[in-house]
This record gives sequence, C-alpha cells and structure tokens, in this order.
Amino acid sequence: MPAIERVRTFSFSVTLVSVVAVMAHTALPTPIYAIYSKEFGLTTLQVTEVYAIYALGVIAALVLFNSLSNTIGRRPLLLFGLIFSVASNVAFLAADSIGYLFVARLFTGLAAGTFMGTATVAAVEVAPRKLAQHAAVWASAANIFGLGIGPVIGGLGTQFLGDPEHGLFLVHLAAVGVLAVLMLTIREPLDRDDRVPFRWSAPKPPSADRLTYAGLTMIGVSGMATLGMLAGLTPHFLDSFYPHSSGLAAGLIVGAGFGGSALAQLAFRRVAINRGLTSGAAVMSVGLVLLTGAIYFGSGVLYTCAAVSTGLGQGLTIGRSIQEISARTSLGERVSAVNLFYVALYTGAAVPVIALAFIEKSFGLSAAGLSFCLFALAFCAIGILQLNRAGVGRAATTEPVERTG
Repeated sequence: MPAIERVRTFSFSVTLVSVVAVMAHTALPTPIYAIYSKEFGLTTLQVTEVYAIYALGVIAALVLFNSLSNTIGRRPLLLFGLIFSVASNVAFLAADSIGYLFVARLFTGLAAGTFMGTATVAAVEVAPRKLAQHAAVWASAANIFGLGIGPVIGGLGTQFLGDPEHGLFLVHLAAVGVLAVLMLTIREPLDRDDRVPFRWSAPKPPSADRLTYAGLTMIGVSGMATLGMLAGLTPHFLDSFYPHSSGLAAGLIVGAGFGGSALAQLAFRRVAINRGLTSGAAVMSVGLVLLTGAIYFGSGVLYTCAAVSTGLGQGLTIGRSIQEISARTSLGERVSAVNLFYVALYTGAAVPVIALAFIEKSFGLSAAGLSFCLFALAFCAIGILQLNRAGVGRAATTEPVERTG
C-alpha cells in the first residue's frame, strides 16, 4: 500500500473512532438519569429540560461553527470538539445538582454539533481510495453507532459499577484524551489552497438540487424523530409495563434501534439510492406500526421488534441521504449543507423527547406514542414525494466526491 494511502487509512480510522466516542457520550447518561432523579429529586419535566439543553448545544455548534472549518481546517475544529467533550465529562464528574447537569449536557451538545458536519466531511475528504465511494456512509454509520453504543455502555455501568455516575465518565475522559493525541497526528483533510477567509454564515442548502435536498432532509427528519421518540419513550414504556426492569434493559432496547441503523448503513451501503430510500421507508413504517401495537398491548417483545425495525429503516434512509448530499454538493458548500441537514435531523430528534413529557401527562402514553408515529410517517411520505418530483433514482449519483491532496 502506498504511503499516502496508509496515512489516509489511519486518518480516516481516527476520525471515525472519534465520532463514535463523541456521539456515544451524548447517549451515555440515558440509563443514569434514574440515579440522578433519585439523588437530585428531578421530575420527568426536569429530565426533559436537561435533554433540551443538549439539543440546544448541538444546534448552536452547527450554526456558530458552520463555516469555521473552511478557514482553520477540519482537524483544529475537531480538536475543539474533543475539548468540549472533556469539559462535559468534568462537569458530570462534579455534578451535585441539576445545574451541573445543564452545563454538562450543553458541552455534550457543543461537542456533538462540532463533530457531526465537520467530521462527516473530513472523513469523506481524507478517505483512502478503496473506501472513497462509501466514505459518507461510513461516517454516518459511525454517528449512529456511537448513539447506539452509548446507552448500552451506560446500562452496563448502572448494572455492574458501584458508582456509575463517576466511573463511566472517568473512562470516557481517558478515551477522549487518547483520541485528542491521535487527532494531532492525522492528515489535515483541507489543503491550505482550498481555505477561505473567515466569514460567518448560517448553514444553508446547496445552490443546486434543492428539491432533492429537501426530500432527503424530510426523510432524515422522519428517521431521527423515530429514534428520538424511541429514546424518550423507552423509559416511560418500561416504567409503565415492566416497573422492575433495570437501566440495562432500557439501554439495550435503545441501543438495538441505533445499532440496527448503523448495521443497515454498512451492510446495504451498495444499494442504489432509490431502492434504499423506498425500502428504508417501508421498513421504518412497519416498525412504527409495531411500536403502536407494542404500546397498546404493553408487549416488550413487540417493542423490541419495533426498535430494531425502525432502526434498520432509518439506517437505510440516512445512509443514502448523506451519500447523495455529499455527491451533489460542491467543496465550498459541502460543510454548510451537511450541517443544515444535521440541524434539521437533531431538531426532529429533540422535538419528540421534549414534547413527550407534556403529551403523556395530558393524554397518556398511548396518545403520545401514536402522535409521533403519525408525525414520522407523514414526514417520510412527503420526503418520498419530493424525491419523486426531483427525479431521484432515474440518474444515479454514486461517484466519489471531490478529494483534496
């Protein structure tokens, strides 16, 4: 293997592992919130507010740092993201009230938001030639895999560690420190000749193929809203029907949904975009129907099947979407377009979790679950109609994107 390809492979690997670590941290506290609730006397609404602060941090980072990597390079901004992750771990370790949780989750959101768009684009630009065509899918899968492995690790911690609210964050802090050192050694994806003077701009859609972009975003919002709903609904479902279940059970069910998404993205990465999107939408719809039935009958088996099905469907759709956006967008617009895509996705993921507590309190668990199932199905259907109008699928766009260096 030529030296340049070895460097690219190493840089690509470090970038993806860093994505997994940062995104895992966003979901790591999910099974621990029950412990925090008892220690700090938190209500369901306050736990929801803690999640909302995280979503605010994600969106703030995506908006504020949108064009910064085009000026300073991808690697320095990713290092900033790792610093935010360190700060988040320190706040969690010091937490003795809800105020610390707010600070910790804000830094978690800033770290995740910094990584989402920039790391995805960096992975595409630095990927070795043998992986270049599907680099965006690998990056997207790393994002989702991190979200899936986080609650599983958190659940294992609550089950087997005597002090999970400290032990888990100490381990993650050490891992981030190692990754920060490795990040200093990777290849910078953006050549100096391609950098531009800093001028802040909000994330915006690409100048071309906006109808396609809109359709892909609608489907993406549907999928992330479904996974967001799963993350928010699972503790409520288990408390209602299986009150003696452990934090590990919640972590495994949520992890199954996100893990199914990552598996689908990698296993079916060669599936054509039109087939992947339509198949993913169909599988996700089946999962939403199963989820409705699980809530109605109080069935843990149906609920677990729904989690896996919705995850597989979401993975099929988001993998194609990231690949298509990267392929259709010019170098100068790529980070902005991917950042806006993630802003939409994580807004869609946050809304179910934040609203769930209010709807459940007023109308019950079944009404809350059914409402969001209908919301996700409607968004998915509208997105498919948009793509049909744009003619996606009649002209394949699976060529590798522009590479630097």
